[in-house]
Amino acid sequence: MLAVFSVPEAERNKRHVLRSRLAGLGFGSAAPGVWIAPAHHHEETRHTLERLQLAPYVDLFRGEHLGFAPTAEAVARWWDLASLAKQHEAFLDRHEPVLRAWQARASTPPDEAYRDHLLALDSWRRLPYADPGLPPHLLPDDWPGARSAEVFRALDERLGEAGRGFVSGAGVG
Repeated sequence: MLAVFSVPEAERNKRHVLRSRLAGLGFGSAAPGVWIAPAHHHEETRHTLERLQLAPYVDLFRGEHLGFAPTAEAVARWWDLASLAKQHEAFLDRHEPVLRAWQARASTPPDEAYRDHLLALDSWRRLPYADPGLPPHLLPDDWPGARSAEVFRALDERLGEAGRGFVSGAGVG
């Protein structure tokens, strides 16, 4: 999906908000005023732009990259893949050992589950917005995104219910 926008100079503050929102939605910058994201971002993008009253400045398109550089090379220009990889690696460095420790345990004490689940949620919550979810064939072979998603899912499956039980039992929430 392409987002092509033009904001009058007199409303430059809206231009800044628009760029920030598109980046937060997982868009990469293909050129000034031209941002790109996988098509699955369409509904959330439309909703966000309408809610922020930025839709009048933007046109959205669906399309495919037709050249001239290979698409994987172009993707590497449009997104800061090194920065995204570092974010995934930081998540893995912090939470993969936690997952292994939980996998070695037979019991799931609710207070500990709550603590570790909350920490994982807090670390994870920005990643789905920063990472646009590009197809694997457009990413480096050693891309850590799929592994970090697997670690998060496994932690959520193991700890989520027990953590929610701890909160419910404590009279919180």
